[in-house]
Amino acid sequence: MPHPRGYLPPVLLGGLGGALFSLSIPKPDIQLFGWISLFPCLYYIFAAGLSTEDGKRARDGEPDHSNSLAFRQTLILGISFGLISGLGRVYWLAETLERFGNLSRPEALLTGGLLILYLALYPAAFFLVCRRLSCRSPLLPWIAAAVWTLLEWAQTWIITGFPWELLGYSQYLNRPLRQLASLTGVYGVSFVLVLVNVALSQLLATRRRVLATSLPIAVLMAAVAVYGSSRYAWLTSATSSARSSTTSDAELKVGVIQGSVIQEVKWKPDRARTITQRYADLTRQLASKAPLDLVVFPETALPYWFRDDRFSAYRGEIEQLARDVSTPILVGSLEMGLIGGEAKIYNRAFLLDREGRVVDFSDKVHLVPFGEYLPMPWLFQYLEGLTAESGPFAPGDGRKVLALPQTDITLGVFICYESIFPGITRELAKLGATVLVNTTNDAWFGRTAAPRQHLSMAVFRAVETGRPIVRAANTGISCAISPAGDISQATQLFETAAFSVAVVPRSTSTFYTRHGDVFLAACALFLLATFVAHRLRPRGRIAS
Repeated sequence: MPHPRGYLPPVLLGGLGGALFSLSIPKPDIQLFGWISLFPCLYYIFAAGLSTEDGKRARDGEPDHSNSLAFRQTLILGISFGLISGLGRVYWLAETLERFGNLSRPEALLTGGLLILYLALYPAAFFLVCRRLSCRSPLLPWIAAAVWTLLEWAQTWIITGFPWELLGYSQYLNRPLRQLASLTGVYGVSFVLVLVNVALSQLLATRRRVLATSLPIAVLMAAVAVYGSSRYAWLTSATSSARSSTTSDAELKVGVIQGSVIQEVKWKPDRARTITQRYADLTRQLASKAPLDLVVFPETALPYWFRDDRFSAYRGEIEQLARDVSTPILVGSLEMGLIGGEAKIYNRAFLLDREGRVVDFSDKVHLVPFGEYLPMPWLFQYLEGLTAESGPFAPGDGRKVLALPQTDITLGVFICYESIFPGITRELAKLGATVLVNTTNDAWFGRTAAPRQHLSMAVFRAVETGRPIVRAANTGISCAISPAGDISQATQLFETAAFSVAVVPRSTSTFYTRHGDVFLAACALFLLATFVAHRLRPRGRIAS
């Protein structure tokens, strides 16, 4: 194919790829598109001669500026893909900033646009790397997949981390494939998707070395399918066996309360009593139907400082509630503390025993930037409206598990934003949590795709750790997630609900829990080895 000179094709193809990515994640949830979302861009790079080696062959006798033209086209391709896919991932942010951050619409759109532009840098970097690889090498799909995977990992820690809706999350409904996360974390699922995208693009663009390229990938895919199907069947059977055992102690019966308090009124002082009463009434109604082992309230369900004497009357109602239903309650609320003589607020989950006494608590450690604290206030002072109602939070001192009174069950609580970081739930599982509890408040996001996107990522936390998850969300989506990643009893958004779920605590560790991100290390070592091999060749190229 002759070398193209216009910029319209990369804009259109990049946009098409980004749109396929966006359609593969919630709400559309068209999983198939995750397998081909990179194809339009990669095929254009390989078939149009934008990759360095093939472009060099095709451009013999052309002016020297052709290489810089190909670079610009690839950059435009990547940015176009990143902007459209980023829009699908976080389009809801501008509305949240306008409604709850006291920003004007232009300010909200600009701020949301800056985040989308930041997210676009990662696919742009990926396609620029792909341009430097030989599209004729059987190693190309493996190198490209490793590069994408490490770029996703970088999103978990750069600027405190924002790994929202990575490519692998598009397969949260894919029962066999998502089991791979028990070995590799979500990154392994992304790796497989990119591997297929690149291999398909390479085969159609070059039509050479079909067997050498496709056979190893086919073997890997078969192995993943066998492992995923076997693990899913085994977990499902093990859970069913535990539930049908003669002793009822195998199950934990958890009541989940979804108060559905809209964000506009949640933090108003005159609503504290009404909100407290709502949660108490819903709990009593649920407990009257059947005995419970635990009741879970969402994140900051009670929007005040729970143990502050100024709110003792409201706290007293919850303490009496625990005694009336004779059930421990995990209460999402706030705590005031002092750090260096300065007052700080903690986003905390308090565990009350059957007598209404606070026996332990768990803090949110990884806070939401701009939502719970303001990084670089000298630059982002205009966003302080997001923390104005509740005040800026302080991170907890560390993670710990909570012992459920009068049982040998331990709870690992992770709060809201913490569900998008694989390392947090892995640490809780390593600390001995046999049941994971995710409390959250997604009322900020209204009826957008954000609450379902948030849920899709929590599914992988269950698979990675092999632990059941009980999820309590203020306005939804509340549910239970099995260790195999199945979602059950999911509520609707802005539905007031109280329901019970039966989960089977598990202490068996997955490979990912025991060994962490060794797959990422393997990707890095593989890339290092190919780079060294390239450098040792007299006139070699990467993956040549």
